[in-house]
Amino acid sequence: MNWWICSECDYVFEVKKPPETCPSCRKKCVFSDVTCYVPECGGPGNLDMKLVATKAKAARKRVN
Repeated sequence: MNWWICSECDYVFEVKKPPETCPSCRKKCVFSDVTCYVPECGGPGNLDMKLVATKAKAARKRVN
């Protein structure tokens, strides 16, 4: 299972493969994988909060 973040609403959820539409905002979105792959954030299977913050910040810049 991987962690994914929605490009539209920043909803973060865990699922093997992201759906076509976001379960939160119900829009067709681009999903980014924010799963941790390094020991610093807990290793595989954990959520990488630095990636979440980076992706959410990038999405806010696109809106503004």
